[in-house]
Amino acid sequence: RVSRLAMAAARGSLRALQRHLVAGTPAARRLVAPWAVATRDLASAAGGAGDAARNAFVTPEQRKEICATLGVPEERVMLSIAELRAWRTSLPHTESVGFVPTMGALHAGHLSLLDHSRKANDHTVSSIFVNPAQFAPHEDFGKYPRQPARDLELMFANGADRVFVPHQQDMYPGSSFGQTSTQVTKTHVVPDGIDIESEGSARPGFFRGVATVVCKLLNLVQPTRLYLGQKDGLQVIVVRRMVRDLNIPTEVKPCDTVREEDGLAMSSRNVYLSEEQRRAAPSLYKALSAVREAYDAGERSYDALRKVGQAILDSEPVWRTEYLSICNGLEGTEVDALQPVPDENVMVSAAVNFGNCRILDNVLVGRQT
Repeated sequence: RVSRLAMAAARGSLRALQRHLVAGTPAARRLVAPWAVATRDLASAAGGAGDAARNAFVTPEQRKEICATLGVPEERVMLSIAELRAWRTSLPHTESVGFVPTMGALHAGHLSLLDHSRKANDHTVSSIFVNPAQFAPHEDFGKYPRQPARDLELMFANGADRVFVPHQQDMYPGSSFGQTSTQVTKTHVVPDGIDIESEGSARPGFFRGVATVVCKLLNLVQPTRLYLGQKDGLQVIVVRRMVRDLNIPTEVKPCDTVREEDGLAMSSRNVYLSEEQRRAAPSLYKALSAVREAYDAGERSYDALRKVGQAILDSEPVWRTEYLSICNGLEGTEVDALQPVPDENVMVSAAVNFGNCRILDNVLVGRQT
C-alpha cells in the first residue's frame, strides 16, 4: 500500500522535478524534500519484511511497478550482478560503454554526466547504490536521500540505456543492513596516503570505501569510459590514480561542476541546508574563486593564497571551516608551502561544516595537463 501511495505521488511530481533539476532552479530543492520524506517512509514500512527489503534499493516488486509507470521494460533496471553481467556480455566487443555511477538523489550535475556519456558512447549504463563502505558509523548513511522512482525516470529521460540497482549483499556478501565502513567487507582497495590530505583527513576511511566500490563496479560494468563530477575533486584524483595503478582498461572522464545560479555546487546533500545556511553556502565558491583570481593575477605564495580564501571563509559565522587546501591536482598531495605554487595542475579545495551537514567544492588553477 505504501508503495502504491509513493508511486501515485511520483506521477504528479517527477516531470516537474526534472524540469527544475535540468534548469538548476531553487524550486528543485523544495521538490526534493517531500521525496526524501516519502522514500524514508517507504523504507520504514518495508522494514518489517526483513533485511532483504531494506537492503535492496528496489525490490523486484517495486521494479515491476516503477517500470510499468515509466513505460520501460523491466530488464532495463538490473537488480543483480547476474543481470548486469548477462547484459554486458551480450554487447559486441566493438561497441563502447559509458558508465555514470551514482548514489541516487539525482540533480542536474548527474544529468550532465549522463549527457556526456550518451554523446560519446554506444551504450550508457548508470548505477544507484548508497555505498555503506564510504560512510563512517556516525555519518548520514541511514538518512541519505533515497528516491529510486524519481531517479530512474530522470536517468532514462537523460540517456541511460540500463541502470544497475544492486542489493547490498550482492555488492558486499555477508554484510547486514546498517553496517558501514570496514564492517561491510574485509577486502578493500586502500589509496595510500590520502587520509592525511584535505577531504581524506576530514573523513578518514572515506576514500578506502570509494576506491573499493568503484573498483568493484568497474570490474562488473567493464566500461570504456567512466564519468565523474569534478565537484568531488579528490575523489576524481583517487579514482584516476587507482585506474592507472591497477591497470584497469577504463578512461576516466572528469566533467565540469554544475552550479546553481549563485555559484553553489550542486549536491544531493544541499537539501539538508536551512534557509540561513543556503544563503551563506555560495561564499564557499566565492572563497575558492578569490584564490583563483589571485593566482591568475600572478600570486604564487602558498600562504598568501590561503589567506585570500580563508578571510572569506572566516567571514561566515554559520559554519566551521574543516580545511582549505592547495594541492597537486594529479596526486592530491598538498603543495610545498615553502616553494612557489606551481604553474600547472593545481587544485584549490575547501569544505565547511554547518553542524547538520557539510558541503565541499574546488576549483582548478593553472594549466591542466
